[in-house]
Order: sequence, then structure tokens, then C-alpha cells
Amino acid sequence: MTLKLILLSLFFSMSLNSKAHEFYFSFAEMQYNEKTEKFEISLEVTGHDLEDYIKNKGILIPRLEDCVGKPLYLNMIEQEISSGFQVIIKERTLQLDLVGMKINDNDQVVLFLVSNKVEKPLTIDVKYNLLMDFYPLQQNKLTIFKPKGKQFVTFLNTRFKRTIEL
Repeated sequence: MTLKLILLSLFFSMSLNSKAHEFYFSFAEMQYNEKTEKFEISLEVTGHDLEDYIKNKGILIPRLEDCVGKPLYLNMIEQEISSGFQVIIKERTLQLDLVGMKINDNDQVVLFLVSNKVEKPLTIDVKYNLLMDFYPLQQNKLTIFKPKGKQFVTFLNTRFKRTIEL
């Protein structure tokens, strides 16, 4: 009986220490704003996944809720996001500035990014490997809004860079 209790408690403690879910996703939406001549991007990730990812990188920030409105922490988050989500035009990576962050009650974080002013290209390369080095099963989805409709693009660990016609 004692052995059963020990094994049972060991099983439950191991399951509590395992990751909260098996699959990991982030979703982004992007469009080129003709008036401002900038790319506008919203990127949504699960809050605790992003916190664990940043912590694993050795970056010390408080909980994401406590980072809102604090430039020092937002700059650290921006640096990590910019290495995992890139817009590339003619082999030149655009600088993407984090202009806002919203966190909802369901632990979803929405990051708002905007590029520098750039003439609208015919094609762009998008590298979207955010969180993939920490979560091997991470899948990232991008919706691109174009004048003639939407385009949906999936990014996997084996295919995280895609060329997209605008």
C-alpha cells in the first residue's frame, strides 16, 4: 500500500512539473499601410509560454502584466520578438518597433509592432520562428491582409522562412 502511494504521488508530481500543454501556437496579422508606408503587425502568444521562453534565455523581467508601460522591459521583449519575427526586403531586415502590448484574462498577449517607413515591395520574406527553439512543436500562423483579400501562411520548425507576394 505504501509503495502504491509513493508511486502515485511521484506520478502526480511529475505531471505537475511537465509543460502545461503539448502544442504551442502564435498568431500574427500583418498589413502594409499605404498611408503611413509602414507594415503593421499584431502578434498573439500565450503569456506563460512567452514568459518561460524569455526566462529560459536568461532575461530577467517581471510578469508580463507588470511590463506594460515600462520601456526597459518592453525593450527587452522587443529584442526577443524581433529575433523570432522578421520582415525581410531584398535581404534587408526591417526594424520592427514594439508600440504596445495588451494582455487579456485568458493569458493571451498581443504585441503590436510597426516597421519604419518603407516603399511597398512586390515581395517580402518573413522569418517567423518565434519560440521554436524552446518549443520544438511550436507552430506559427500569419494572416496577411492584401488589397485583394487575405493570405494565410503557416510556419513550422522545418519551414520558418517564407516568401510572400504582396
